[in-house]
Amino acid sequence: MPSKSSDARRRELGAELRRRRERAGLNGVDLARRLGWAQSTVSRFEAGTGSFTEVNVTTYLAHCGVNAPEAAEVLRLARETEDGYLVRMHSLRTLILHETTARVITATSPLLIPGLLQTEGYARAVIGLPPREEEEINSRVALRLERQQVLRSWRPPQFTYFVYEAALRCPFGGDKVMNEQMLHLLFLVERPHITLRVVPFGSGQHAAVAGALTLMDFDDHGPMAYLENPLAGVFVDHRDAIVKYRSTLQQLANDALGQQQSKAFLAQLASAYDLPEERHDHVRNDLAEE
Repeated sequence: MPSKSSDARRRELGAELRRRRERAGLNGVDLARRLGWAQSTVSRFEAGTGSFTEVNVTTYLAHCGVNAPEAAEVLRLARETEDGYLVRMHSLRTLILHETTARVITATSPLLIPGLLQTEGYARAVIGLPPREEEEINSRVALRLERQQVLRSWRPPQFTYFVYEAALRCPFGGDKVMNEQMLHLLFLVERPHITLRVVPFGSGQHAAVAGALTLMDFDDHGPMAYLENPLAGVFVDHRDAIVKYRSTLQQLANDALGQQQSKAFLAQLASAYDLPEERHDHVRNDLAEE
């Protein structure tokens, strides 16, 4: 079976196949023996570089004991065509797959603290809008905190975040939650693999219109971007789009405060959120004028 180039859909399909094999209690050698394939063929499938057809995907799933309805859902991935764009209504699983295998992650967040950097209190305040049942909020918060394990992995990606000042000033959860969030950011940026640079209001035109954008670079395949909106997540590896997104992030790098200036800005905001209520408006106005 000839090897194919990898893309977001193929990697997602490969991850789904691997999940079924592991759930069946099989290793790659066992499954290859059952299928009559070389072990390298199974490895290519699960890496998203195999030559996928409905027949060989069905055969793979059958030898993992997958029932017909579940196999049909996985086969949908094998039939899709994306032309460099993969849209997912429920994108978290696909996002985690790529975050945990990326070498470098560069992102911008115009309105919210990036999900990987959120405290539990901040995440709870964000996820609670619009109002949801407490059980659903708890479940979503737990997933968000679990996703943050990539920050503590043995070989984490190199992260660079460009955070628009608007995201730092929107008081989700109130002053106590925001104070804790600013202190958490200050703690995180002391780690050698995490850079956070603030894009101030005074030079934030590009940040305001860029939207939530994450660009991921990998060791073993080409780059991929992730665009997030309330309805769906879009995974993009179209070459022309990637060039455009890199240009956007470079412009934000030109607009943003330096790392030390950004730390000082976060420290100021942490102090402002920690002041008695009657002094908040005065201090925030002073900060806005700087």
